[in-house]
Amino acid sequence: MKSIDRSQVGRIHSGRPPDVHFQTPPSRGEEKPQVGFRKGGPQSSLSPLILGIDPGLAGTGFALLSGPSTVLSSNTLVTIPGPDGARLLKITRHLRALLAEHSPAEASLEELFMGRNATSAIGVAQARGAILAVLEECGVPVFEYKPAQVKIVLTGYGKADKEQIARMLAAQVKLPDGKLDNHALDAIAIAVCHARSRQFSRAAIR
Repeated sequence: MKSIDRSQVGRIHSGRPPDVHFQTPPSRGEEKPQVGFRKGGPQSSLSPLILGIDPGLAGTGFALLSGPSTVLSSNTLVTIPGPDGARLLKITRHLRALLAEHSPAEASLEELFMGRNATSAIGVAQARGAILAVLEECGVPVFEYKPAQVKIVLTGYGKADKEQIARMLAAQVKLPDGKLDNHALDAIAIAVCHARSRQFSRAAIR
């Protein structure tokens, strides 16, 4: 069995995946996905399970990807308005439960983008920080990509809008049945971006 370099646990990467994957199950939480939960196809035994996350205080999207084109499940966890601490706790409990059940090898998120809506950006930053802390604690390597990188990988165009991304996902990826909201689709997009980046990286090494 290949030895594991524990120095790699929890590191945040930018684009280039490591060769070693960690699957350290955390303690199970009790939160359940509230809206948009859809199950997809079976997991490939040859592909590492990738968790894509679209952080947000009001709604956080999650997607589990097996290989570059099979979405196992996707959901959006919605939090009701109230104290920020309670909302963040709900997000982290749901994430812990998801990690305990599926033990993904890696996680991927978009880098923080400061747009015109400062209030929304603060909420995203809060959720993102809580999520990164849980992933670090549970030993799941995190990979981050700029929004333009995700768009280029999926559409070939760095300024593609959400409708273009949704169309390309529908054409290229086996999506779960039913309607998926923007948070769930964004989580799928970042997971697909990471899976394909892994393929490009390994092909370049060969």
